[in-house]
Amino acid sequence: MLHKFIRFWKVFFLTVWAIIKEMRTVRGIIALLISYMIYHGWAVFFVVFGTIVGNAWMVGVGTAVILFWFGPGTPVIPLTIITALAIQRFILFDKKNMTNIKDKWIELNEKENHKDEDHFEDKS
Repeated sequence: MLHKFIRFWKVFFLTVWAIIKEMRTVRGIIALLISYMIYHGWAVFFVVFGTIVGNAWMVGVGTAVILFWFGPGTPVIPLTIITALAIQRFILFDKKNMTNIKDKWIELNEKENHKDEDHFEDKS
C-alpha cells in the first residue's frame, strides 16, 4: 500500500516536471507565470507588500491563501499546470506545445512499472 502511494506521488511530480519542461517557449513561460499569479502569486505579493507598508490585513489575507494552497489535498499544482496549458494554447495561440496530460501520465506510469518489475527481478 505504501509502495503504491509513493509511486503515485513520484509519477505525479515526474509528470508535472515533464509538462513544465515541454513549455519552454517564451509563450509557455509567460503562461506559467500568469497561471501562478492567478492562484498563488497575488497572495505572495500581498504578504510582501503588506509587510513593507505595514498593512496587517494584506499580510493576513496573503498568509491565509498561501497556507490554504500549501495544505494537504489542495490541487494548486494541477490547477496551475492546466490553466497554464489553456492560456498557452487558447490565449497566447502557441500551437507548438500540444501536450496531452493523460498520455504523459500513462507513459510515465508505465516507465515506473517497468522499473519496479526490473527492481523486483534483480532481488530474486
